[in-house]
Amino acid sequence: MTKATLIKKLKQKGISIPKNASVAELEHRLKYWIDGNGYMFRLALPSSRVGKGHPVQLLESGHIYWIPNSEFAHVIANTKLVYLMGRSQEPPKECIVLDVPKDFNDKWCVGDTDGGHN
Repeated sequence: MTKATLIKKLKQKGISIPKNASVAELEHRLKYWIDGNGYMFRLALPSSRVGKGHPVQLLESGHIYWIPNSEFAHVIANTKLVYLMGRSQEPPKECIVLDVPKDFNDKWCVGDTDGGHN
């Protein structure tokens, strides 16, 4: 897909487009991000309460993370080990940005997604 096509599709889905984004970055957003505001999470309980290798274990205590609206964010929220601090389209300055890992579908066996649950 061309960069222009990717930008058009992202705009149609309401997904933000960073300045000077590469084609690979745009493809990543199109594949994994869902339209809507991202999530701001803070770890509430030790991540060791879930099985080894769970995505919530990427979070460390004492930090606030911004994660784009995605299946990745939903998997973390569903653990009930995090506080939802709010939602925003863009990550606030005080947040650590945690994007969807490129190997998310393979590593956590969620199957293929087009970012829109279609």
